Amino acid sequence: MGAEKSIIVALEFGTSAIRGIAGKRKSDGTIQILDIEQERVTDAIQRGVIYNIDKTTQAITSVIGRLNENLNIHIQRAYVGIGGQSLHTVANTVSRGLQTKVKITPELVDNLMDNNRATQYTDSQILEVIPQEYMVGNRTVTDPIGIQSEQIEAHFMNVVAKNVLIENINKCMRMAGIEIADLSISPLTLADALLSDSEKRSGCALVDFGAGTTTVAVYNGNLLRHLAVIPLGGNNITNDISTAHQMEFDEAEALKRKHGVAYVATESDNPQMLSISNERSLSENDLQNIIGAREEEIIQNVWHQIENVSNKLLSGIIIMGAAAQLKDIPEAIKHYTQFPKVKLAKSLITTADVGAGVTTPQGISIDTLIALLMHGESNCVTENELQNATDNEGKLPEESIPEKKEEAIDMPTQPEKPAEEIKPKKPKKGFFDRIRNLGNQLDSIFREDDE
Repeated sequence: MGAEKSIIVALEFGTSAIRGIAGKRKSDGTIQILDIEQERVTDAIQRGVIYNIDKTTQAITSVIGRLNENLNIHIQRAYVGIGGQSLHTVANTVSRGLQTKVKITPELVDNLMDNNRATQYTDSQILEVIPQEYMVGNRTVTDPIGIQSEQIEAHFMNVVAKNVLIENINKCMRMAGIEIADLSISPLTLADALLSDSEKRSGCALVDFGAGTTTVAVYNGNLLRHLAVIPLGGNNITNDISTAHQMEFDEAEALKRKHGVAYVATESDNPQMLSISNERSLSENDLQNIIGAREEEIIQNVWHQIENVSNKLLSGIIIMGAAAQLKDIPEAIKHYTQFPKVKLAKSLITTADVGAGVTTPQGISIDTLIALLMHGESNCVTENELQNATDNEGKLPEESIPEKKEEAIDMPTQPEKPAEEIKPKKPKKGFFDRIRNLGNQLDSIFREDDE
């Protein structure tokens, strides 16, 4: 089946909601979004980690069910992103002494990769490996193949996460009766979609300000150099407002979005009084002080991850995410870090073709969801249902889209086809060949120390 007719489905496990998206890749390579659905799960997922299996499974079923109903399809599988608090990188080195001076072969490089993959981490596993550089004799190279030496030292960046992170995703998808087409690392998939080759090559830090976490991915020389997930996000600011002034979370969130500012140089001499519940009021200065204190903490944590390599970030700090929509975030980062080059990323929604009748959620970022959709390659629905869902060059007929229903769909107790448990794909033999040509581009390489 042609890619233009295939429907791709992706799921994102966020802090406040599970989101699903369905779309297709058009003949010109662009993505057409057919539908976006979400189900709030504030008490089931915390900082990207699933804690309540049953509620998460029911939310998955509800999202998939609405996609099925709205598009008149039957979804069998979905692309899923891995995120969460435990996700991070660990630098590792593998050395090999050779008996005589021999030529480095692809087989030897692959063997070093295998030895690195055998590294054990307590209660965690390696999800992905990014080769950094190789020491051959006294030379640092990115492509050691063909060089003669008696010694080789390989430097790797391992992306690691807790075992429970993948186990619970697999379990929930299996209980919902949905196969996993592929598990991908959400921050890396997002970076691949958002960042240009120039930004990755010259050096940048992509900072995703989410609701429950803030993710920092550092690139240089077209390679990932560091990844960390900070357990602080926009919800912490909202909770501070809610606690300080004894109001419901939703009211505090609305107040933050409407009147909140990330950084204010000086307090107002005549602050506006903001009306809140129970016939009370709140000074605008008080609100900004609460927001500013927590925002400073989050930004300082981000800066801690990148300060040592900040002189290598020629393309600066690039920010995105739901919590990055707070007014004057770039100014706050510049003030607290004294780093001058900060910019907002251009949302992926601007590069997609949003189909007729599709409602995009307001006040949240769906860039990770769109990136996961762009990452997908294979059809995720049954063939006969797909044929019914498309006509005239694969466009979805508007009359086939029924009015959306808000009620949750009951979770099936016995799915017809149990989903296969899938782990993140390991790099294939010869993985190093794909970065062989980067040697000439790496004028300045920095090495990230990480625990």
